[in-house]
Amino acid sequence: MTQAWMAKDEAIVFFGFQNHKPTFQVLLKKFKEHKDYKDGYRLVTPNVPIINIQKFDEFLLWHEKNKYRRNK
Repeated sequence: MTQAWMAKDEAIVFFGFQNHKPTFQVLLKKFKEHKDYKDGYRLVTPNVPIINIQKFDEFLLWHEKNKYRRNK
């Protein structure tokens, strides 16, 4: 069984953003505010947000296709 949820620090490594943490933060903010993807973000404790890996990957694909559209 593959892991469905990861802590933010683990997700940074999993998606290859180790050297681009500010970019990851921007994407994560958009992810948790997007109506279709926000259920993939959970703030279980104040310091440890967890992310649904499959949902975040789907968001990254959506973001790549829609990054230049005005009314997202």
